Amino acid sequence: MSNRKATTENALMFFLLAFAVMAKTVFSQNCQSTGCPGLKECCSSWGSCGIKDDQCGFWCFSGSCNLKNKSYGFDYNVGAGPRGPIESIVTPSLFKRIMSKVGNNCPAKGFYTHQAFISAVKSFQTYKRTVAKREIAAMLTLFAHGSKGFCYKEDKARGKYCSPSKKYPCQPGKQYYGRGPLQSIRWNEYYGAASIFLRLPLLKNPDMVAQSPEVAFKLALWFWTTNVRPALYLGFGETSKRVDGRLCDNLHPEDTKNLVKQYVDLCKIIGVTPDEGLDC
Repeated sequence: MSNRKATTENALMFFLLAFAVMAKTVFSQNCQSTGCPGLKECCSSWGSCGIKDDQCGFWCFSGSCNLKNKSYGFDYNVGAGPRGPIESIVTPSLFKRIMSKVGNNCPAKGFYTHQAFISAVKSFQTYKRTVAKREIAAMLTLFAHGSKGFCYKEDKARGKYCSPSKKYPCQPGKQYYGRGPLQSIRWNEYYGAASIFLRLPLLKNPDMVAQSPEVAFKLALWFWTTNVRPALYLGFGETSKRVDGRLCDNLHPEDTKNLVKQYVDLCKIIGVTPDEGLDC
């Protein structure tokens, strides 16, 4: 009788272990649309999360991709070229021109303001004096993409996006889906790390991102300076990949083409030549 009970328990343990492995595999295969939960994790072209070369090396789809041994000339650098104070580049009239395309039926109509954007940018030491015109053009283009043309302040695809974390534990009843102009920012570890850097209680109250336009821009800028900015020298294509790897998966060529056009057009409006690294 005891042998039968032990056999049953062992079978149950094996089933639970197999189920856990399957669940992890299924989740990993979805990372191209959900992102990876860990701050240092990359999503591979095969859909798996991790920190090894298989995920962060040559076949890196999105996340903290390994940029070693990648180098391009001056004309590829999004951070190169003419510079100026942020308020002289993104003027109220330019911001109004961008926001004029937001439809009246958009939930975030009127949410994103010029004052909130300028205040958020100037709160970062990197941008206190001058900013590169190309970088601002790329930033605004990808912010617009991340919020469906500044139409949304919250991702329509809601979810808990909670992963086990001792440092950044999920708070009861809170969900860590995408909010603000970069809605590819998900998971409790990202909200937690941003909370510390920005000195805002985003882990305890992630909803404040969708309640304050300045906080929304600050969260996006934290992600930009931490994860995106290191890739600026590789061109707009690689920069886009850091925001949303799906832009470079060759499955949405029209979306990628339209995004590049928006960036080039905005560069012209701002008065700077776009970089030559437009492709992923």
